[in-house]
Amino acid sequence: MQNSERQLPSDEIDLGELLLKLFKIVNRNKFTLLILTALGVALGTVNYYLKEPIYESSMMLRSDILTEAYSETLTDNLKRLIQERNDALLSEKLSITAEEASHLVDIKVESVEEANTPVGAVKNIIFLISVEITDNGILENLQAGIVNFLENNEFVKKRIDLRRKRFEALVSQVNKEIKEIDSLKKRMNEGIIYNQQGANLVVLDPSNVYEKALSLFKEELTYQENLELIDSIQLIEGFTAFKNPIAPRLSISGGSGLLVGLFLALIIVFTRETISYLKSIDK
Repeated sequence: MQNSERQLPSDEIDLGELLLKLFKIVNRNKFTLLILTALGVALGTVNYYLKEPIYESSMMLRSDILTEAYSETLTDNLKRLIQERNDALLSEKLSITAEEASHLVDIKVESVEEANTPVGAVKNIIFLISVEITDNGILENLQAGIVNFLENNEFVKKRIDLRRKRFEALVSQVNKEIKEIDSLKKRMNEGIIYNQQGANLVVLDPSNVYEKALSLFKEELTYQENLELIDSIQLIEGFTAFKNPIAPRLSISGGSGLLVGLFLALIIVFTRETISYLKSIDK
């Protein structure tokens, strides 16, 4: 018990001596620490003002032809061209100038299936395409270029063509049936329907005929609407040019510079104190 009581003051003295030594080291090197830390903050601030501002914007698209995997592959190819700074090919694919392509920093796509899709109907996918750029002035042309890039490929064009032919055939068939119903209604208005030999037939219930005519008319409207909206991609919301950039940030640049300066100062102080200590041992 007495030994432990004697040991406690010794430990406290050792800790106190360690803190005192650290204080003396900091005091001896205070100018080095202050100068390099201030220099780091200054360099970080200069870096902030020298870097081009980066802006972010997003557009929302909807498609029932373009698949999630295919759209991600297309945008990944664009991302790789951006990383390689292949502005010539990038401008060709997006139908923008090479100068405009040089302002594109990054592109990414997120997708989600549209909710409340009726059972049996084709599911639409909502695509959120986000870009990072150094010039908001390219957003309008970039938006048109991205939509054009996604639409004009063989995968999409072939499916659009097949869908158009399908709806045109359906409209043609419905028109044929409507004409037959109209002819039937005309004869019904005369009271009696005749077969090809002129023999009298049973008079039909007019309500069924008119109900069928209305049903066919609704079908025709639906198919015509589908033909009007045959485009593979519908733009829900375009890019918005925001004034405030997402990068660089003065607080992050200054803070990073401070940490770098402090790190370099600690390395120098450690090296200096180690050399001083080794010299004292040799003496």
